[in-house]
Amino acid sequence: MFSFFERDQGFECIPAWATFLMQVGYYWPKANPGKRRIALISMPCDSAGAGLIALGAMICDLADPQANDVDSHYDKLLRYAFQYLKSCKQCDMACNPIAKNCGYIKQSTGKLRSKDLRGTVEISDQTDFTTREIRWIVPDGRSNHCIVTPTRNYANNYYLENDVPLVLNKSDQELSLNLYKSFFPGSEILTKNLSQSFSGLCLAGRAEGASTTREIYSNIKFILQKELEVKLDQILAVHGWSEGGVSRMAFYNPRSDSFDRHATYPRLVVADGYSSFLKVIHKDIFQNSDIIGVFDRCLAREDLEVLRELISPNQWYEDDEELLLNLPTNTLGISVKIIKRRG
Repeated sequence: MFSFFERDQGFECIPAWATFLMQVGYYWPKANPGKRRIALISMPCDSAGAGLIALGAMICDLADPQANDVDSHYDKLLRYAFQYLKSCKQCDMACNPIAKNCGYIKQSTGKLRSKDLRGTVEISDQTDFTTREIRWIVPDGRSNHCIVTPTRNYANNYYLENDVPLVLNKSDQELSLNLYKSFFPGSEILTKNLSQSFSGLCLAGRAEGASTTREIYSNIKFILQKELEVKLDQILAVHGWSEGGVSRMAFYNPRSDSFDRHATYPRLVVADGYSSFLKVIHKDIFQNSDIIGVFDRCLAREDLEVLRELISPNQWYEDDEELLLNLPTNTLGISVKIIKRRG
């Protein structure tokens, strides 16, 4: 049983509103390209609600054998190599994908790191995209170097510079099985997922930026049987927010319009706040992602009208009453509206 603290307020157990938000994330259906869903959840006041939804979704995916980046990692390396060799390596501008309008969201430096390597290796121009064979340059410690053509399994040991490792090699950096299982005791969490990265979930932070988002989430604290005290920001497994090396949640910073990694197309995005939701819903990389926006309904009337228009049924979307009925019982003060793609 958890004790729950929000700022200076303490509760003997997790309050109903927080439990409901975590359950929304946990029970949100898996992505279906034909049934993309968009939801808006209005809160009676400012809260860390988006973080609680993201936590529930993350715990659900810890039990999913497909929720890891291992299977798609080689394809990610190929895309990274293509961007570097065909675009970034030849670019004479300071990296600004938005200004250049090159279609990318983050620079490819062509460098890879390994959990077993102190330095970096560099993508070779001998990479063959026709045969889908990556090649990289490995220095030999002197003035020479060699070209390596890795197998898929060997390539899993390498990850993009300034990205997150694919698989941890130290068990003491794994996510805690007992901690996450305590939130949803019936969850069949897979131990292998506790040490593998995943980018199919994305948290879109507040308009003020990553540091503000994290500070607000740090005001939520869970205490498990007086033995373990954790803050919400620490257990969301966002890269750089906790001591562990694995990241299960990609982070999009709307303030800088940037990601914490070379993002893939996530199945679910949780957007924190009005401005964050507006950025997310119009961003190309999220056009096939489910989106859950959480906002404080103490907004100006014109802002509420904008949201109402975006979440209203139209020729492409219809109300998703079925999902509303299947979600856990709602709590007083929280309003939920969901639409789904027609067809």
